[in-house]
Amino acid sequence: MVFSILIAFVNLSIATSERSRALYANPAGLSIHSSPEISIRTEDFWTSVNIPFLGLTGGVRFMSDSMEFMTGTSPIRIKDRFAIGYSYSSWNDKHTLGIMARPLKWSSIGATTNFPSRDGYDFNLGFALIPGWNRLILTSDFLIDRENHKVDFIVKNLSGILELLDGVKLSISYLPDRNDFKNGEFYGGLELSLGNLIFGGYAGGNENEGIITASFIPYPTIFREKPKSVIVEIKGNYPEVPTLKGLVGEEHSFYYLLNLLDYIKKNKSIDTVLVYIKRNSLGLAQAEEVRKLLLEIAKDKFLIAYSDEMGFRDLYLASSAELISVPPSGEVFFPGLYMSKMYLKGALDKLDIKPEIERVGRYKSAVEMFTKKKMSKSDREQLQKFLSDLVDEVVKNIASSRGIRENALKSLVDSLGYFIPEMAKDEGLIDTVLYFDQVKKLAGIKGKGKVLRGKRIPRGFVVEGAPKIVVLALEGSIVVGKSSRSPIPIPFVDSKTIGSETTVELLEKLRKDKSVKAVVLRVDSPGGSGLASDLIYRAVLELTKEKPVIISMGNLAASGGYYISAPGTKILADKTSLTGSIGIFGLKFVTEGFYNKLGITYDVVKWGKHADALDSHRPFTHYEREMYAKIIRHGYEQFLERVARSRALTTEEVDSIGMGRIWSGLTAKKISLIDQYGGLLDAIKVAAKEAGIKRYNIVLLPKPIKFFERLLLIDEDLYLPIFKMLSEPYLYYEPARLNFGD
Repeated sequence: MVFSILIAFVNLSIATSERSRALYANPAGLSIHSSPEISIRTEDFWTSVNIPFLGLTGGVRFMSDSMEFMTGTSPIRIKDRFAIGYSYSSWNDKHTLGIMARPLKWSSIGATTNFPSRDGYDFNLGFALIPGWNRLILTSDFLIDRENHKVDFIVKNLSGILELLDGVKLSISYLPDRNDFKNGEFYGGLELSLGNLIFGGYAGGNENEGIITASFIPYPTIFREKPKSVIVEIKGNYPEVPTLKGLVGEEHSFYYLLNLLDYIKKNKSIDTVLVYIKRNSLGLAQAEEVRKLLLEIAKDKFLIAYSDEMGFRDLYLASSAELISVPPSGEVFFPGLYMSKMYLKGALDKLDIKPEIERVGRYKSAVEMFTKKKMSKSDREQLQKFLSDLVDEVVKNIASSRGIRENALKSLVDSLGYFIPEMAKDEGLIDTVLYFDQVKKLAGIKGKGKVLRGKRIPRGFVVEGAPKIVVLALEGSIVVGKSSRSPIPIPFVDSKTIGSETTVELLEKLRKDKSVKAVVLRVDSPGGSGLASDLIYRAVLELTKEKPVIISMGNLAASGGYYISAPGTKILADKTSLTGSIGIFGLKFVTEGFYNKLGITYDVVKWGKHADALDSHRPFTHYEREMYAKIIRHGYEQFLERVARSRALTTEEVDSIGMGRIWSGLTAKKISLIDQYGGLLDAIKVAAKEAGIKRYNIVLLPKPIKFFERLLLIDEDLYLPIFKMLSEPYLYYEPARLNFGD
C-alpha cells in the first residue's frame, strides 16, 4: 500500500465526489462546493476542467491510438445539500444521470444510473458518513444488479479516509470480488495538499494511479503560506441589507466588509495590510466598528492607511494605522461634524398650506420642519449633546492614536480645518506624503495586491448550516405592508423601507425554524409608522420566547427603530450610534387655502359628523383636535409601556429619558436604553453565547434581489412609502442625520 485509493481517496465515491473529480463518478457533485478546478489522472492522461459559473465540466482522455472526451453539467443545486447532474462519455457512448443528497450534517447519499444500461445493472448507490469527527470519512458504493430477472445489492468497495494533519490524508479501501465478498483486494495511499495544488495516488494489487488537482479556491494544507502584503479598499456604499454588485455579481454588504477584515486579522500568512480609503458612505457607527477591527489587525501586522483625500471619518479610520500617507496633491480636510435640517414653514405659508400637528415630547423635532423656520431650543440642545458625545469619542481616539493632546486636536479643527499634506504631516495628523505606488512599494506589494476572501474548500463533505445564527438586516423607514428597495430617492423617508408584513412573516419563519438557534437584528432605521412598528415589536417579542434575539444598532436606530429593538434579549450599539427618540407625532396638511388660490373648491356629502376629520380639505374642529391629541397621547403611553416592560424600567423612568430625545450610544448605555457597546460582529458573538453554541453558520437575510428581478420589480409598495407613511394616524419617526464636514 503506497498511495491514495481510486474509489474513496481521490474522491471518486458516488456519495462524496465533488468538482472536477465528480465527472468520473457522479456528475451531481460537479456543483457541490463548486470552484474553478482542473484534475489530471495518470491513467491514460484523463484531464477534467470544472467551470462552476457555467455549471459545466469537460474532460479529455488521451490514449495511444485515439482521443476520447467526456462532459457533464449539474444545473440543479440546493445549498450544497442536493444536486442533480448529467454526463456523457464518448469512450463507451454512455449517458449518466446522478443525484447527491446530504440531509444530515455528516452524511451523504449518491446515486447514478447509466443509459443505455451496461453489464446487466442500472443503478449505483453510494453512502458516506463522518462519524462525529470531520477528519475521518467512511464510504461504501454498491451496484444494484438486475441480471437474470433478479435484483442483487453488490458491494463495490468499503473505504476509510483519515486526515492526520491538515492536507495530509491516509486511506485504505477494500474492493471485494463480485461473486465472493471475502475474496478481494486492498488499496491504500496518501494525498498531500499544497493549498491550491493536490497530489495523490493509490496502489494495490496490480494497479496504481496518480492524480493532480489544481483549484482556484485552496484546500486545507499543512504548509503555511508565505507572509504576504495585501490591499484592502474601503470605497462606495456599504448597505446593511445585502445587495448584488453588477449583473450577476457577488453579494455585498457592510457585513462582508467586516468579514473580510476579520479574515485578514486571523490569517497568519498576512503580515502587511495597506488600507486604501476611497470615497465611501460608511456612517460613523459603521466606521467605529471598522476602526476597531483595524486596530486588532494592527496588533499583529504592519498596517498602513492611504487616502487621496482624507476627511473627518477617513482620518478616524486611518488613525488605527501605524503609518498614514496622502499624496503631495492630496488634502486632509478636518473641519468637524454637523447636523443640518431643512425647514419648510416659509414655503408652506406662501402656498397657504397649514400643517395640523400633535406630538408628545418637546424633543420630538421631526415635525418642526413644517412649523418653524429655524431650530428650536430643545432640538438644538439634544443635537448639541449628541454631537458633543461623538466628538469626545472620535477626537479622543484620534488624539490617542496619533499622540496628540485632545485640546490641541480640537484647536486644530477650529483654527485650520483644511490642511495641505505637508502641514498635516507637521501637525502629526499623517506620517508621510507619498503617491500610492510609493506606498505600495513601502508595503512590499507588487502588482494589484489582491486580498483573499477567506473562502476555502470544506474538509471532507461536511455541509455547513446547522446550527445557524441568522443576521436579519432591518434598514430604512418602517411602513405597513411589504418591504421595498426603491431605485429612486424618496423625500422625507428612506429609499429602503421595512415593511411590517414582510418582516413579521420572516420573523415567524425564523421562530419556527429549529436549525436557527439565535437571531441578530441589525437595525438601521429612523422609525416610521406606529402601527407597523408595533406589529414588528410583537413579532420580535414572540421570537425572544423561543430563542435569543440580539439587537445590533447601526448608524441610526431611533423612534420606531428603537421601538422594534426594545424587546430584544440584549441590545448592543456603537458609541456613535444615534438611538432613543422615544416620542410620537401625528400630522395632516390642510390644503384648503392652497386649492382656493388655484380656484379649486371642495364639497362633501358624508354620513358621520367627523367622517372627513383626517382629510386635507378642512382643518380639525376643536373637538376633533382634542380627540386626535388623545390618540397621540395613547400612542406615546403605549411606547413607554413597551420600552419599560422590555428594559425592566418604570414608565416614569422611560418618560424621563423619552419625550422624543435622541441619544448617542455612548450615553444610551448609561441610561439603560442599551445593554453594552459593540458592533455587528460583537452581537453575533453574544448571540452564540446566549444560544450556548460554539460552532455555527451565519445566514444573512433578506436575500439580495437579483438584477433581472430588479427590472421586473414594479409594485405599488416600491415607490409610494411616503404616502403610506403620511396616511398613518401617528408616527414614531426621527429623520435626524449626521453629516461630515467633507
